[in-house]
Amino acid sequence: MRSAKMTVRHEHGLHARVAYAFTAVAKALTSRITVRRDGRSADGGSVLQLLMLAAARGAVVEVSAEGGDEEESLRRLGEFFSGGTGI
Repeated sequence: MRSAKMTVRHEHGLHARVAYAFTAVAKALTSRITVRRDGRSADGGSVLQLLMLAAARGAVVEVSAEGGDEEESLRRLGEFFSGGTGI
């Protein structure tokens, strides 16, 4: 299992549309994705669980990948958090 800390950059935080886009990326990966914040964890493929993290702009989350494409998973999700994909 590999993990990395990532910062939520979208001005409205991890809201429904952004969470849905995140799950689309996570579900396309082989690895199981988990997102953690303030002692809570969410399945990266669940919009509802991601929303329950209440990650506002500037929040730091830990994203973990476990499976056959861990490095690629973290790279793609890191791009999602840092770039023009909404977060």
